[in-house]
Amino acid sequence: MRLKQIQELYGHIHAVNSNAAIAGLIPIAHMAAALEALLQELHEKPKSINVSTLRTVAITVDFFDFLFERGTQPEKWDVSPARILVVDDEAIACRAIVYALEKAQLQSVSVEDSNVAFKLLSENQYDLVLLDVDMPVMTGYELCIKLRSLSAHKKTPVVFITRLDDFNNRTSSMMVGGNDFIAKPFLHIELAVKALIHVLRGKLQPAR
Repeated sequence: MRLKQIQELYGHIHAVNSNAAIAGLIPIAHMAAALEALLQELHEKPKSINVSTLRTVAITVDFFDFLFERGTQPEKWDVSPARILVVDDEAIACRAIVYALEKAQLQSVSVEDSNVAFKLLSENQYDLVLLDVDMPVMTGYELCIKLRSLSAHKKTPVVFITRLDDFNNRTSSMMVGGNDFIAKPFLHIELAVKALIHVLRGKLQPAR
């Protein structure tokens, strides 16, 4: 039954993707293409269907309300490339995250040192920050608290990526200013979908 529902939703999203692309509604087409890829992977690999992936699908479907409200007004789009910072002390993990983002056509800068990351945050504006939690010298939670002290990053979306997958750590991530959470190992396309939601929301949000 679940696979049938995923297949039906895939058909609807595929139609949205095609029609939005024809109409030139780039943000909607971009989001639909990413969700389409996630649904295809879940249908082909049912073992990947879990609480996390289903939650991501549900959040993305809800996000289309926002997209249809804001994504149909080209004059209000910020078309500049997204600026994303990836921070993880493991080089392999950094490469995996960067690869995941590329699946949603998102380019990023990655660093393995949290102090270097804070220096970059102090000197640059980013549209999204992806943080590992368990890092030496400065944990992801500590770095998030510090970046929230920077005027340029008080509202920058922060997504924690960690092996720590329990309620307490999810709560902790929100308390230090995080916006989302995904546990390792993750589906590349699921992370891409999450990242794209945060990027598009920021670019279509009215200036304050």
